[in-house]
Amino acid sequence: MPGRGTLAWLSGQPRILLAIIAAAGLLITALHRGPLYAGGDGPDYLAGAYHLYHDHAFSQAETPDAVPAGIGREPLYSLALAGLMAVDPALRTYTTECIHTTCDVQIYRSAALLNLALIVLNGVVLYCVGARATGRALGGLVAAGYVLFNLQTNKGWGPVASDRLAVLALSLAMLAVAHAWGTRGWRWLLVGLALAVLTLTKAVFLYYTLAAVGIAAIAARTPGMGAAIIGGWTARNAQISGQWRLTDARGGIALNTREVFNHMSAEQYAASFVYWMRGPGEGLARKLFPPEVTKPFDLEQPGGFYDTGQNGYGMRVADRMKTTGEDYWTAEHAIENEVRAAILERPVTHLATTIPLFYRGIWGDEFVVIGLPLFFIAIVAAARERNWLMLTLLSAGAFNLVFYAAFSLNIPRYQMTALPSVAIGVGYMATRFAARKRNRELPT
Repeated sequence: MPGRGTLAWLSGQPRILLAIIAAAGLLITALHRGPLYAGGDGPDYLAGAYHLYHDHAFSQAETPDAVPAGIGREPLYSLALAGLMAVDPALRTYTTECIHTTCDVQIYRSAALLNLALIVLNGVVLYCVGARATGRALGGLVAAGYVLFNLQTNKGWGPVASDRLAVLALSLAMLAVAHAWGTRGWRWLLVGLALAVLTLTKAVFLYYTLAAVGIAAIAARTPGMGAAIIGGWTARNAQISGQWRLTDARGGIALNTREVFNHMSAEQYAASFVYWMRGPGEGLARKLFPPEVTKPFDLEQPGGFYDTGQNGYGMRVADRMKTTGEDYWTAEHAIENEVRAAILERPVTHLATTIPLFYRGIWGDEFVVIGLPLFFIAIVAAARERNWLMLTLLSAGAFNLVFYAAFSLNIPRYQMTALPSVAIGVGYMATRFAARKRNRELPT
């Protein structure tokens, strides 16, 4: 089934249907841009882009002055923004002083339009993945429709954020796998390259990529290009910080922000399922539970779960530096080990709190009540059929769903990168249902 060329699925009636779906998805999404802004992680990526464009060195230092190379978040989204700066005079006016002063938000328009383009392109890529993996255009059309009509995920594309690029990078990696399946040689080098791009856009996929590249290198007898690229960037960071790390201290902060939920009370554990429900959840939780139970869930609450996890981590590092005289990276590494030890000391508690965190993340999918059950059914069906290609494509989503719940605060935005696999799973099940219907209608 996966043997047909990828472009073969973009011909005739399927091409027309895909164009209609893409145009409709584009129109719906375009009407729900949300505000233009560069809050949250945006300033880090923009600072990286600023120094790449002006100084030809990657650094996220919050200064307009020329700086030496540094380490920070994943570099590829900053590289994409630097490319936009090269062609967009408005974005080129950005300076790191915009972090602390009010700049005209219209300068971020091209970054927002890039997000919109990535959303639509992702739908087209997933069509190719779904059609090739299932052997039916229907599988691709359903997958494309699932992501292009997914308003809950696609709306709010105005902010400067790396998530849209990461989603497309994952879909391209899946396309590379579907294209290489059943072959050996250079096509698997493209898989490694695609996974490296994904990891240097979302570092959380490091562990998945290393496992996937290792398996591919053995099964397909190809060198692990992805591991080589990632290793090169890590070596570059080791020269700067003295430690082998893919990014800055974000891993430790994320883990600390997850570990704080291991200290929920029994009442807060119950309240979390109400509070994190999409729509009326937060307001309903405030009605059903006392303020001392629900307030810590507020992201802006001083001393709450988020504040303790995010800001408390830096304070612990600073206290250790002051007490021991260690440099930043040594102290940070020690605190991260302390957080890991705290989790390992209470494995049952950590596993139990992973359940509501998993529940929290799923609500970023518009069709979750249909898509998530079908996704898990697809895993079982593919396993029974020994459809290893389908299982491989679904594995990225399963990894995303579980890893973020186990090792981060897992806000719904983090599950954007689960959506490609969920969409493929739904497309796969659609082809199975259609095949059963055809078989029942055949004369006996």
